[in-house]
Amino acid sequence: IAVFNEKNPKANVAVFHLGARSGRAMVSTRIRLATSQVVVAVAQMSDGSFWSSRASAIVTLAACIEDLS
Repeated sequence: IAVFNEKNPKANVAVFHLGARSGRAMVSTRIRLATSQVVVAVAQMSDGSFWSSRASAIVTLAACIEDLS
């Protein structure tokens, strides 16, 4: 399972590797976002197919902004 965002300086948020011994394929994480944007998750299934989902994340107050200059 790979998680990406569209506007943060680093688009790759997280990658999770799950196998048959992991049990139910479910993960949870927290992401720091500077602005409102779309977050996308892509999962490769055991049969080789890919599933994806996207969600709009609304940021009302950015708690941490890095100086990228």
